[in-house]
Amino acid sequence: MSISSVNTAPTRRGRGRPKAGADGARVPVPELLLSAAIEQFATHGYDAVGVRQIASHVGVDAAMIVHHFGSKLLLWQAAIDHLSLQMLAALESQPVDATIGSNVGERLDQAVGQIVDMLCDTPALSAFILREVVLENDRSDYSYERLVKPIHDRLRPLIVGYAGPQGGVDADYLFVALTGAVVSTVAARRLFDRMSGEPQDDREFRNLLKNTVSAQLAVRVGRISGFA
Repeated sequence: MSISSVNTAPTRRGRGRPKAGADGARVPVPELLLSAAIEQFATHGYDAVGVRQIASHVGVDAAMIVHHFGSKLLLWQAAIDHLSLQMLAALESQPVDATIGSNVGERLDQAVGQIVDMLCDTPALSAFILREVVLENDRSDYSYERLVKPIHDRLRPLIVGYAGPQGGVDADYLFVALTGAVVSTVAARRLFDRMSGEPQDDREFRNLLKNTVSAQLAVRVGRISGFA
């Protein structure tokens, strides 16, 4: 069941009876707690969220978090693991097209586009990367291994292949610069809505972000005349 499909609005607290889903079936309490934890950690950050706050969004006693997960930290780790599995499934379902031939730039554009789509489909992922990796803390190593390293492993060989002939371009620096721009832009999407005065069309937002990243990549490796 998709985490995004679970309603985590606050309800009267119970002792742990599962709520009914849209289809009338009872949703297990651990799934509800995990959904609420992802939403609350992404919105407010780990330190600002307590177990009672998470439990209240599910309508159960806070003791259910200890019962099902052991602690707030272990619940946070379960949230990271869930997002990591979603991310890996999305990446594996869209392999980079090796039939494009020697044009590594097209393959890199394709891979970046897939990552933009993945982050837009799961906005909590961008929020977690910003809060738990970019803003360094004692949980960052765990977050990096599960949320950033898979993207790095996917993009870095293509960046090296694309920038290689130019020389002097650090692939890891370029990875951080480009993926950081994507993550922060997706996380700040509401800012664009405020600027325009109305919600931005999703397809237009994604295409603009993909095109901007591709252009920045070309500039950084000196592929656009006058910017080398």
